[in-house]
Amino acid sequence: MCYKYLLMLLQMAFFTIDSQAQSEWNYLPNAPAGGRLDDVFFLNEQLGWCVSGGGRIYKTTDAGQTWTNVYSTSGYFRSIEFHNENIGYAGSLNSKFLRTTDGGLTWTNLAPGISPVPEAICGISIPDSSVVYAVGQWDSPGFLLKSVDGGSTWVNQDMSEHAMALVDVLFFHRDTGFVTGQGPNGQAVILYTNDGGATWSKKYEAQGNSQYVWKIQRVTPEFWVGSIQTFNGGGKFVKSFDGGQTWTIHSAPIPDMQGIGFATPTHGWVGGYTLGFFETQDGGNTWDYQQFGGNFNRFFFLDSTLAYASGASVYKFSPNTSSSSEPPGSGQPYDDGFTIKLSPNPADQFIDIAFELPVTDNVRMSIHRADGAMVKEIYHKRQLTPGAFRFRVDIAGLAKGAYFIGVQRNHGLYSRRFSKP
Repeated sequence: MCYKYLLMLLQMAFFTIDSQAQSEWNYLPNAPAGGRLDDVFFLNEQLGWCVSGGGRIYKTTDAGQTWTNVYSTSGYFRSIEFHNENIGYAGSLNSKFLRTTDGGLTWTNLAPGISPVPEAICGISIPDSSVVYAVGQWDSPGFLLKSVDGGSTWVNQDMSEHAMALVDVLFFHRDTGFVTGQGPNGQAVILYTNDGGATWSKKYEAQGNSQYVWKIQRVTPEFWVGSIQTFNGGGKFVKSFDGGQTWTIHSAPIPDMQGIGFATPTHGWVGGYTLGFFETQDGGNTWDYQQFGGNFNRFFFLDSTLAYASGASVYKFSPNTSSSSEPPGSGQPYDDGFTIKLSPNPADQFIDIAFELPVTDNVRMSIHRADGAMVKEIYHKRQLTPGAFRFRVDIAGLAKGAYFIGVQRNHGLYSRRFSKP
């Protein structure tokens, strides 16, 4: 009896390992296109939704093989999450926080009824049927939305004491969870609460500024990971082995990292605005470039063998998935025509900055040292309309050396170098 039981356990373990080994990332041939797809959420293998920077919400009922555009508007959608097959929320960067009670057939904008009106919703978390959290915004100010009655009423909590900007949120209990983003001085930060947001403790803070903890993932109850976005040439990510109470920082292959997804504590992937898609088999000690997809922002795991990711397209990680051809634009960096020029270069007393903005956008611009540290913010506008812009920046007080102008938009991350002789 004991021998048969042991044999059964060994067979089950072998099947699990073999199934995971067969899982691989593949393109979905009919995935939505047009603008970056910033978030994806699945209730199960068949039923899921994604949102785009082009102002659209899509739904699939057949595991991503086909998608239906269930909502369209102007603006940029950043986040989406559902509690069940009917009730869900979508957050935009344009003062729209939508709720559906019929699976996405109709949507209601909650933002006008919240005080103050949230300008941008970057992350959503629904720990139970009554409690919903949402955070924003990537370009400041940092705030937390909370509902305890299933989305009927909301409290908008000012988080500026703890964070300049918030990007992601993950609650695994109605009162217990994390928010991530940028601290008051521009440092990457992870904050924790176990009393529903009444009090917060800092669980991680990076050295340096102009950084974000962009995404956070609970791989197991004990093992968590987070991506760090920075202009710096050296990419970083963080890991926790005690449920997010302590974190260690590790090297990553790209600085503009946003998406991070681990199937197990050793096997994972990272990606960002660029073409970079890298895989690790040893917990992030080493990374291998994979020529696949692009512009990754969210990895969503249903289990260690089944996941979806959003970026230039929607991608699927699963066993026994037949390969498909790469959708048009899926492997290219997102390019909507934004340009920026600096003159003169080298520059001594001042520098002129000219940029062409192709779409309505949020623009945050700053001067950085060569190591990525921000010297000062020089331009910050929300809902800037398309057009040509030009302004002069006084740099007489800067020390001699190499610098760059860093620009972050809803649609991308850019840098242009200059020197002061």
